[in-house]
Amino acid sequence: MAEVLPFGPAYRRKAALFCGVGEADDLVQDAYARVLAVADYRSIHNPRAFVLTIVQNLAIERLRRAQVVSIDHLASIDALVLADPEPDAFSVAAGKADLDHLLHLIDALPPQCARVVRLRKIDGLAPGAIAERLSISVSTVEKHLAKGLSLLTTAMRTVGSDARENSRTEWTTTQRARN
Repeated sequence: MAEVLPFGPAYRRKAALFCGVGEADDLVQDAYARVLAVADYRSIHNPRAFVLTIVQNLAIERLRRAQVVSIDHLASIDALVLADPEPDAFSVAAGKADLDHLLHLIDALPPQCARVVRLRKIDGLAPGAIAERLSISVSTVEKHLAKGLSLLTTAMRTVGSDARENSRTEWTTTQRARN
């Protein structure tokens, strides 16, 4: 608890923004109780941020349950950024498509380059471990990696410019059809 208590004034300020000064102490005490309820609260890496998040969540919970809510408190909630940290469906689908495309490009590399790039960039092996696994020198690993990354960069740029050119062509065709 020694890691949490020094930031008490910051917790009260945050709580006061949401529920007013009168309820701030109660909210902070509830937050302390939640922290103590965590099985291994001593292993929390950033206790201040953890408690501030608990205070914020408790305040939102109280305001949702309240029969009458002050307009000032509603403004405090509107000021919050309650964005979901998870990527949306489009980002997930686009990421998967990009990864599939990259893996296809890696497969198109010369065999040894492809193996080295996969082991280094996907599996995360160090050049020395790759050299040992493939029975080649570290210098050769570095050369294959440089060549593979260069070829991948060129292929990605080519695909990007092709996609831009295709979209321009499609736009021009659409505009001509409209006229």
